[in-house]
Amino acid sequence: MPSVMLAGGSAMPEPMSLPEIVYRKLRDAILNGVYAPGAMLRQEEVAAQLGVSRNPLREALPRLESEGIVVLYPRRGYAVVKLDPTEICNVFDLRILLETDLVARSVVLKTKADEQRVQSILDDMALLAEQAEAADRTRWFDLNLRFHDAMLLPARCPHHMKALAQSRGALEAYIRAEVRLTGDLNQAQREHAELTLAFISGDKDRLIRLIREHSEHTRDRLLRGLPRWQ
Repeated sequence: MPSVMLAGGSAMPEPMSLPEIVYRKLRDAILNGVYAPGAMLRQEEVAAQLGVSRNPLREALPRLESEGIVVLYPRRGYAVVKLDPTEICNVFDLRILLETDLVARSVVLKTKADEQRVQSILDDMALLAEQAEAADRTRWFDLNLRFHDAMLLPARCPHHMKALAQSRGALEAYIRAEVRLTGDLNQAQREHAELTLAFISGDKDRLIRLIREHSEHTRDRLLRGLPRWQ
C-alpha cells in the first residue's frame, strides 16, 4: 500500500479505498464461514449486509474469483466455491506439486533475512496457537499464509505463486472450518516448526518431504471433518 512520510521520516499508510475495504471484509467473511460453500452471493443482499452500494462490491467479486474463493455462474451470479472430496484431493495434488517445486528452489536461493522472517512468523504463530479466542485463530490463519509465502517467495517464481494462491483460495474456507470444529492447531504448529528447521539448515530433501507431508496431513484432516459441517 502506498504511504506518505510524516515529520521525522516515519511513514503513514494512506487510507484504503472503499473497494479494497469491501474486498477484505467479504473475503474474511467467506473464509470464516459467514457465507457457506455453495452459497449464492446476491449482490443486493451482500451490499446491504456490508453497508455499501453495489459498485465497490462489483469490483471486489472478480478479485475473489481470481483467487479461487468465488465462482461466477452464467445468468446466476457469483457463489462461494464448493468442492466435493474428489475436487479437494485434486486441488491438494496441485498444491503439493507447486509447493515442492518452490521449496526446492527457495532453499537454495534464500538469504539470512529470509530465514529470520520465517522464524519470526513461526514465533508469532506459536503464541497465537496457545490462545482459545476465535480472533486469535483468525490471526493465526493470516500468519499461516505469510509463513508459507515467506518460505516460498525466495524461489522467485511469481507465476507459480499465482497458481498456488488460487489453489489456496479454493481450500482456505474448508481448512478454517475444520479448525473451528476441532480447535486444534497443535499438529500444524509442530509441522511448521519442523519445516522451519529444515529451511534454515538448508536440508533440501527433508524440506521437500516435510512440505509434502504437511499438505497431505492437512488434506486428510479436512476430508475427515467434511461430513460434520457441509
